[in-house]
Amino acid sequence: MVGIRDVARRANVSPAAVSRVLNEDKTISIAPETRKRILAAAEALDYNINRRKYTKKRMPSIGVISTISKASEEQDIYYRELRVGLEEEARRLHLGMNRIYNLSDNPKQWTDLDQLGAIIVVGTITNDSITQLLKQNKNLIVVDNPDIQQEVDMVYGDLERMTTSILTLLLENDHRDIAYIGGYRVDLDEFGGKIVTQFEKRMRAYLHFMQDNQLEKFIDYRLGLWTEQDGERLTEELLKERQNHLPTAILVGSDPMAVGVYNALNKENIVIGKEIQIISFDNLEVAEKLKPGLTSIQINAKSIGKAAVRMALERIDNLREEYIIMTYPTKLVIRDSFNPDRK
Repeated sequence: MVGIRDVARRANVSPAAVSRVLNEDKTISIAPETRKRILAAAEALDYNINRRKYTKKRMPSIGVISTISKASEEQDIYYRELRVGLEEEARRLHLGMNRIYNLSDNPKQWTDLDQLGAIIVVGTITNDSITQLLKQNKNLIVVDNPDIQQEVDMVYGDLERMTTSILTLLLENDHRDIAYIGGYRVDLDEFGGKIVTQFEKRMRAYLHFMQDNQLEKFIDYRLGLWTEQDGERLTEELLKERQNHLPTAILVGSDPMAVGVYNALNKENIVIGKEIQIISFDNLEVAEKLKPGLTSIQINAKSIGKAAVRMALERIDNLREEYIIMTYPTKLVIRDSFNPDRK
């Protein structure tokens, strides 16, 4: 029976390109002539795309392992949008998707994962757990965890690079005394066990930047949970310890924490955007509603989720052997909490 590789050889393109064109992947950037050549090759070989799609419905499904609890997922728009992206792309590509479990809700030993076509892991799990997963299923795609050492497909938002860019922008606007308020990195294993460290991506980039720019004397960071309550608590601690020499800018790891930062600063009548400037991550709806508006970094979680499913399909179809790492760009949305000097 004619397969994708046959069409790829005739059209002189990669199997992945054939798969994405025939599945009407609108995100692919491909020359019109190449698209025509692929379609002509499929027609000449009598490759039936409708029959192919029907076959996909009976393919092994994709399993999802998430470190995020269901309750947290519903409250956090980033993870909610990421899940929507996963599910929408799976439906479009006629792939079943099973949520195996959320590690924060129902820890259990991983079994029978070899029955799945591929596994998508969302969030940070330990390197040992990645190794255990690979023993059961080699088709592993990891989302939002660029620090793992094993050879697996990865897709994530480029937060470290964006953190460095934002800190560079602050420095160009004469900010040197820059504080960071964020959350701990929490790696989970298959039993729900937690390994907590301070070197989360944004925190790590902050330390490197301050050291690389000889700003060690200004390093001041506070870490806690990724919540509004801890954002407020940590800022209160910062203000108490530094009431006579406040930082001129605060970089915050997430918008929910930034709401707490706003609360603490407002209690002390510190004018946000003038006395202290604030930049955060996520660009949630609340960022625009805060007064003054919160400058925040937007991450397209839905696109990241969709990319993970496409990578899983390529693995299921054996379209490539090499591992790939895909990073998605982020975007700074400027509001009044930080408005850089455009000169």
